[in-house]
Amino acid sequence: MAGDIDRKKLWGRAGSRCAICNRELTQLDRVDSIIGDEAHIRSKREAGPRHDPSYLAEKLDTYENLVLLCKIHHKLVDDNEGLYTTENLVDTKDRHERRVSAALSPKAKGW
Repeated sequence: MAGDIDRKKLWGRAGSRCAICNRELTQLDRVDSIIGDEAHIRSKREAGPRHDPSYLAEKLDTYENLVLLCKIHHKLVDDNEGLYTTENLVDTKDRHERRVSAALSPKAKGW
């Protein structure tokens, strides 16, 4: 399980939104509910999606190896390993976090 610092970085930098569909992950139908998953980019399980035996075991539950997804996209990503490669997920996470950062920047419209 990821440590508190890693989890806070993940949720904060993702703006509490799915990295793929941008869905709000802390509310459903205006009711507070956590509907997001801290998904592994590289699986911890040998038979899991995108498992990489050369990836350091101590890094598996860190911010670097996690991406914030809605439950639908978590399932889709893990069921379609060929489409959602490690490189694709790292890039998706990076692009999403840059969009969130830009949107919240003091230079963003409305600040």
